Amino acid sequence: MNSRFTLFLMTLVIFSLSVHKIEAQEKKKLMNGTVLTEVKTIQKRFSDSISHYDYKKNADLYSKKYKVFYIEKIQSLENLYQSIFDKDVIIGKVNKSILFKTTSGIQTENNISPGANNFQNEIKSKSVDIAEVENYKQLEDLKKRLTADFPVYLIETDEGTYQCKLNFIIDVDGKFKKVKYSGSSGTEFKIISALFLYAIGGLEKPLYYNKKPIIQQFSQPIVFRFE
Repeated sequence: MNSRFTLFLMTLVIFSLSVHKIEAQEKKKLMNGTVLTEVKTIQKRFSDSISHYDYKKNADLYSKKYKVFYIEKIQSLENLYQSIFDKDVIIGKVNKSILFKTTSGIQTENNISPGANNFQNEIKSKSVDIAEVENYKQLEDLKKRLTADFPVYLIETDEGTYQCKLNFIIDVDGKFKKVKYSGSSGTEFKIISALFLYAIGGLEKPLYYNKKPIIQQFSQPIVFRFE
């Protein structure tokens, strides 16, 4: 009896440790996983609303309601994105004496303007390859992840190519901030692209140059072909 009870306790402990390990992996995978949860809620609200109408019975009414509910969905996604964007606080200071550049992967941008840092002085800048930055390989992993783990299940699409460009700042704490989207593809795809980056949250470690954390703006295109 005691041996069975001991075995049960050991199994319970192992299970508990496994659950905590899985939870830790999920938290590491998405720093702000609730962002995608909120997107799911918005999408479900849209699906539930349109489900009350039957296209076969009344195509005209269905189309009208679909348009109304879809507009509401896009507005909700925009509100979610804007609420996150507005809370971003830049804590790093731009070092105008250094300009980082890239030859491949996620591209650097040199037009950061966080608050008072947008005052431009005539400073001769030193050009530094991003490969010289400590932990820069995280950028390569991020580029792969933006396509490999993209939540396509959250997007209602037609056949064709969807693309957008994300511009964002990686602050001295390694977090992604002031994420902006642009491009010619559907608004829903672009907003969810930005929200996905916010859901990832940031790099595992900040970027360092000369033993100091740096702030840098980057841009990355995202392209998907739906068939």
